[in-house]
Amino acid sequence: MPCAEPATRQADLTSQVDLILVYSKDIGTNPQARTAVEAYEASFAQGQTWTGCFAGIKHMSAGLMAAEDQYDEHGYAMNKHWVTGPNMVFMRSMEAFYTGAFVGEYSNIFWMEVDAVPVMSGWLDKFEEEAAEMSAKNMAIRGSLYSGSNWQPFSYMMPTYILNHINGNAIYNLEHEWSKFLFNLIKAPENSQVMEEMAFDTAYSAISEAAMTGSNTMLAEAWAARNGSPTTYSSETQLVRNYANTLLNKSHDVGAYIRHGSISNIFDSLSGAEVTLGVAALSQQNDHFMSSIGTNHPFKNILLLTYDSTDVETQTIPAPGGDVTLSVEASEQSPMMGLCEVAAKVKTPWFAVTTNYHIINAPVSVLMHMGQPVLPYLLASSSYCMDRPDCKASLEQAEELFGIKLNYHHDVTEVLFNTTETESFCAAWTLAAGDKSLEDCQLVSGPSADDFMAWKLSLGMSITGTARERTRYGWRSWTTLWEPLPVDTRNCSVYGFEEYADTLAYISNCSLNVENASACNANGACRWEPMFETGVCLPDRPGLSTTVNITVPRPTGELLPFSASLFLNG
Repeated sequence: MPCAEPATRQADLTSQVDLILVYSKDIGTNPQARTAVEAYEASFAQGQTWTGCFAGIKHMSAGLMAAEDQYDEHGYAMNKHWVTGPNMVFMRSMEAFYTGAFVGEYSNIFWMEVDAVPVMSGWLDKFEEEAAEMSAKNMAIRGSLYSGSNWQPFSYMMPTYILNHINGNAIYNLEHEWSKFLFNLIKAPENSQVMEEMAFDTAYSAISEAAMTGSNTMLAEAWAARNGSPTTYSSETQLVRNYANTLLNKSHDVGAYIRHGSISNIFDSLSGAEVTLGVAALSQQNDHFMSSIGTNHPFKNILLLTYDSTDVETQTIPAPGGDVTLSVEASEQSPMMGLCEVAAKVKTPWFAVTTNYHIINAPVSVLMHMGQPVLPYLLASSSYCMDRPDCKASLEQAEELFGIKLNYHHDVTEVLFNTTETESFCAAWTLAAGDKSLEDCQLVSGPSADDFMAWKLSLGMSITGTARERTRYGWRSWTTLWEPLPVDTRNCSVYGFEEYADTLAYISNCSLNVENASACNANGACRWEPMFETGVCLPDRPGLSTTVNITVPRPTGELLPFSASLFLNG
């Protein structure tokens, strides 16, 4: 229920919240939209229980033309006008509150897009509670920062106004002068071009940050004139938590009443009894990997293959989700055949592979849908693959061995392998490779995830799993490097000193503090960020100072008293 049981509500708690349905185009000319609105209206007319949480229902059309109603989740790099649709719907809705059909009727609104999903009952009560506090707390906007994992590896390369922006699914105090100032600024004709290229919530953040920090004198003056304070642009909320395109375990408690994140990004988790993590001990240093075992992860069985020892042992290591059985065995094959050796040795239906140059990237889950894993990939044609010699070479080897030109690249440490299928693949790979060897450069690598996919397709088999593009979705990998793999010194190497240096640049010692907040905070170069069951330790590096062009028009009223082109240092 959106609220406490309406029938049990006290008379003085009768809802003052209207449900307003907003359609991006014209409801009157779209039968499907009209039918949807009528269904909601019928629910109110019939007195369905949940409707008692609201005072009433209304609707409005934003009136966008088809060419205007655009949203491209690939972002600006793929489509200059990627946010035109959402921006125009937001602005036309706000116009209705300030000067149009709803003028003077509401003091606060919660802007709730279709991927903002209630996960706790009573969310409407929480909205009323938090909205009622905003005036006394001097809040203009109250919402959530980003809580997902997409940005962690490269957050220091992002503008601070994006890192610190409050997602658009937020509460807006319509009566606060800063809310009015922001809206008038982004809807000014002089800013129409920039607002075709920049989401309204990030524009609000860039303007507010420049005003709060004083990096722009004129905005700082506007901030002061409108009684701006540290709480005016506020992320203090329990109503909503922003995960955007982060892929989540459905059992995860988001810590709020509403989760901003599509239901298509919510998955089951694989039981630890069904999966083994195979680890190639390529490094002499085992301590870092070993110290990460007793953390929040799904691998209750770990197989460590050694290449310089004949010792065999089994250890039981306590972990939050239950004991982990670590089996240490001497490898019987070369490291290049690690994938196939693990497939032959494990006793679980699924397995993943990594090396001891990695650590377990806790907290983490193995995400599944209808019994099949999430399958992260990179587009073969993307710069993320084409600029990497190892990515291109992996795809070329798969095509040479199995005659299939792949459109997607899969990293071997990010694929969950079906054990039975992989054993069949390994037999086929050995036959296809014949007498080719790494030493004479006829092979780029041993059996890879790309080889596995090409083999399946060559037999007419389906690639099972839920595919998700790595650059668009926040998929948290099971393991992460603490040190780059050694340089391949062959003449034909696609992983040389340059690639080693590139990899090293993305690795931080902070990541070694796996689920260890105290050790993280004790390191002045690191910061602890809560996430999922516990949290992660990240480099304490600021984002980039970025220029954003916003024009403050000449005054047409009290709210726009400046005239200048502003360069906002985000």
